Amino acid sequence: MQIKRFSVTGYKNFQNEIVLENMGNICVIHGENNVGKSNLLEAMQLFFKCCYKWLSSSDSDNRILNLSAEELAKLGFKTNEIFNLALDKPIFINANLITEPENRNKILNISLTLKTFENKNISCIIDSKENHIFSFKDLFMPYQESAYALIGVDRLISENEIETGRNIVPQTLLLKLYDIKDSLEASIYEKWALFVRTLQRFNDVLGEGEFVALFDRHSNRANLAFQPKKSNSSRIPIEMLGSGIQQVVALIARLLVSNATFIGIEEPELNLRYTLQLRLREIFKEIVEDPFGPKQIIISSHSPAFEFGKHFYAMRTGKDAPTLTQCSIVEANDFTEHYSDTASTDETAPMGYVSSEGLVKLPEYVRQTLEIEQGGGVVFIKRQDNGHIELLTNDQYFDLFEMPRQNENR
Repeated sequence: MQIKRFSVTGYKNFQNEIVLENMGNICVIHGENNVGKSNLLEAMQLFFKCCYKWLSSSDSDNRILNLSAEELAKLGFKTNEIFNLALDKPIFINANLITEPENRNKILNISLTLKTFENKNISCIIDSKENHIFSFKDLFMPYQESAYALIGVDRLISENEIETGRNIVPQTLLLKLYDIKDSLEASIYEKWALFVRTLQRFNDVLGEGEFVALFDRHSNRANLAFQPKKSNSSRIPIEMLGSGIQQVVALIARLLVSNATFIGIEEPELNLRYTLQLRLREIFKEIVEDPFGPKQIIISSHSPAFEFGKHFYAMRTGKDAPTLTQCSIVEANDFTEHYSDTASTDETAPMGYVSSEGLVKLPEYVRQTLEIEQGGGVVFIKRQDNGHIELLTNDQYFDLFEMPRQNENR
């Protein structure tokens, strides 16, 4: 299941309609601080929580669900914070959901209208245009409350995850990772396998090996460690790894333990250098294409590293309210004012670039051709006949002169 179109009016600062059209597997929203990017991700969360609340009610045959302010607060939303009370406007949200991405005719259109009254009660009106193939209930009930998860800048997906200490990968998250690793259900265990597999993209940094989940029954605490492939090497606890790697591990773990179909992520680039952001983007791509991962990721970001497909969504401050337009990814660097690294304009950009850190990222087909998929040394040479620069692996360079290879054992 995927969201193909999402629109919202009346939520917080959205006086005019904000529309996400032609939504793909990974959607990226760019914009200045305080323009409303987070509000858009929150509006999606409100939509799915209200739909589930209605479906799980005893009177779900009625299209109207009456909520008190307290009941709405239990869903995570305060009346005085989400309604624009000065304008006395209702919140209107509409979503087009497609159950089978390969069949664009199976679309369910759902509208949600929330109105406030003087007694602080909220009227939640659900309207869906169903076709003969499936029903609203059939679509939503299998997902229950896990249809949508929002990973904010605090990196929490539940208030219950708040704990003392400043661990980048908190104990609550480590326990959830251990649980999915130890699950007897294949659909859950496969999420652990996906977690381990995607993080092998960092083997050129950590060395050959994989992450393992551990549990100490005496202290009732879980841990995560990197297990090097070499048999004589000891495990490296997650807290001993670099902070950038820990942040990536924590974010990927939250994507998978949430068990959500749709994931909203606020600023995944926080505290990560650009090269790590690009690797994270490739991990997002692998996760949404895996049958056991979430089906759609919606990102708010200030970085062009996460572009996917052919367009991004540009949110701007308008005269009275923010606006949202769809832009080609070739405009992402200019819109985000990110000039240190230039992304490719290919559909799967960014693929190739030279970073300000002096590191080189190559398109996947080049790495495969050179047989350096996991990284390796390269040499640039300048041709005398035309002045062009050519890229060679170290071995290819030495072969030009039939020189002995140096540091072969490195």
